[in-house]
Amino acid sequence: MNDGRTRMTIVEMAAGIIDGKRFETVRYPDDEILLRVTGHGNVQVVEYISADRSGPPPHSHQWHEVEYVIEGEVEFYLNGEWIRGGPGTVQMLPAGVAHSVRVPSGTAKLLYITIGPPYDGMARELAALYASDEMDMQKLVAVAQRHGLRLEGDTPGTA
Repeated sequence: MNDGRTRMTIVEMAAGIIDGKRFETVRYPDDEILLRVTGHGNVQVVEYISADRSGPPPHSHQWHEVEYVIEGEVEFYLNGEWIRGGPGTVQMLPAGVAHSVRVPSGTAKLLYITIGPPYDGMARELAALYASDEMDMQKLVAVAQRHGLRLEGDTPGTA
């Protein structure tokens, strides 16, 4: 069980200013994901626009994540409960902590900052799968596992 603490990750990033007009967009059925900063080390910045009512199942992954609500209302899952938050709410997620996020109504915009193994490869692979005619739950789980995601309650080697 992860108590929310984790060992320190070395932050690797290149100094720079990223033009706000330069980003890659990937899409899931209820989400538009703007990959704003990728390829500059192990820190990534993602703008997430969502109307996903159920969100992904509670899961954990190998990267640390900070989720900041810019607009709308969301419900964050952490420590076995759902907590509602609006603009300015922040969910802090050390690597390995089970979590989820859903949008109870309307649309929400969040800013994600990830530190550690890159998120963008998984986002691109999932978006391609959703866009294909081959989408099924088994393939979705295989992509998630390939990128180190585990569902809440899974132990290493069983996911």
